[in-house]
Amino acid sequence: MISRLDHLSRSGWNAVARNNVSGACLQQDMHAKYLVVGAGYAGLAAARRLAELFPDETIVVLDATRPAENASGRNSGFMIDLPYAKIDSRSSPEQSQWQINLLRSGQRLLRDWVDAHNIECGWSKAGHYKAATSDFGIGQLKAVEATLEKNRIPFRRLAPRQIRSELGSSHYKRAIWLQNCTLVQPAELVNGLIGSLPKNVTVFFDTPVSAISRGSPYTVTANNHEISAEFIFLCANTGLPFFGHAKYRQLTMYTYAGLSRELSDAESAAFGGAAEWGVTPVERLEATSRKIDGRRFMLRAGFSYKHELPTDQVKRHLSGMLLARYPDMPADLFEYVWGGAVSLTRNGDPVYERFGEKIHGVSGCNASGILKMTMLGTLLVDGVFGLDSELLDQTRRFSHPNFIPPDPIRRMAVNMSIRKIRQQMNGS
Repeated sequence: MISRLDHLSRSGWNAVARNNVSGACLQQDMHAKYLVVGAGYAGLAAARRLAELFPDETIVVLDATRPAENASGRNSGFMIDLPYAKIDSRSSPEQSQWQINLLRSGQRLLRDWVDAHNIECGWSKAGHYKAATSDFGIGQLKAVEATLEKNRIPFRRLAPRQIRSELGSSHYKRAIWLQNCTLVQPAELVNGLIGSLPKNVTVFFDTPVSAISRGSPYTVTANNHEISAEFIFLCANTGLPFFGHAKYRQLTMYTYAGLSRELSDAESAAFGGAAEWGVTPVERLEATSRKIDGRRFMLRAGFSYKHELPTDQVKRHLSGMLLARYPDMPADLFEYVWGGAVSLTRNGDPVYERFGEKIHGVSGCNASGILKMTMLGTLLVDGVFGLDSELLDQTRRFSHPNFIPPDPIRRMAVNMSIRKIRQQMNGS
């Protein structure tokens, strides 16, 4: 029996989305030449690519949750296509350039789909702020700035008064602004991608896969029904180990977000002058935040290994983080609070692999899921059917996640890493 990840609360993004789509669950046995497991960014991109290559074939997508309730509809909506602030310092110049090419290619695909199908998802080329809240963070941000200068990437350094004016907070000790980021409403993007799939793609929701029997074709059991499939594409990200794959090369962390009720004019002004902005922290345990269309505020903070924390506990934590930044805000500002699972690998490489004769999969978003997984899902299909490209060749060469030992060693290593980061931030 294949397990599944269930979330404790609904995604706030999905709760306020303007384009929710309905989704039926599988209710009969069927055959599909191509079966995709997972209706997130990778799975939807893989299905779209399959439909493009094989317009006369039936393509089936299965997802264990409701539309946009998986990890793809729970992230912060940042699409950073020039990630010098995130690229591992151990990466070679060639590997760094591959990451940039991968993200930019994913963004071009999404932009084309959004334009072609008029998907309303708050697409905003707003750029983003990179900010530090501690002395340790200031040192980290200075290193980022040096990397940007070395690579001749333009950025704007903010004076303290500019931080206060643009972000409405004096909590940040140092900040820069970069133009290479697009912000979206992630659930609206996912719903729009689902609603615009080609006609030969059928998606079933609330349909968790419970077994895959090897054969020719494969037999996939879901909702007590069976689907025979010749090719299977596993795009379940954090769920991939439940299928018996990559369990020692990726781990699951939960992160947590709160979305405010609609803001009054005065509250909106208190979050800075612009209607739309986003902040990503240079310290790994600090908060990501966004002001959204002048109407809402989102804050994402907190981590837990493998299991989701109780919602009440998360809400208290997020409220404390909010008040640290905006002490005049009401503590009950958040209307929605939720958790989301993130797949991490030890060295930052994604999983891109063949798991059987005709079973292939991708995983390891490493907190850059929208652009990266969109392109990896597309390249997964290209690789299976021999559609070679330089980007595909690079992806094969740079997708080798390091070994991660099992629990209890894994849990101990995660906890030690978190403690080390906290000590650095506290200056101890």
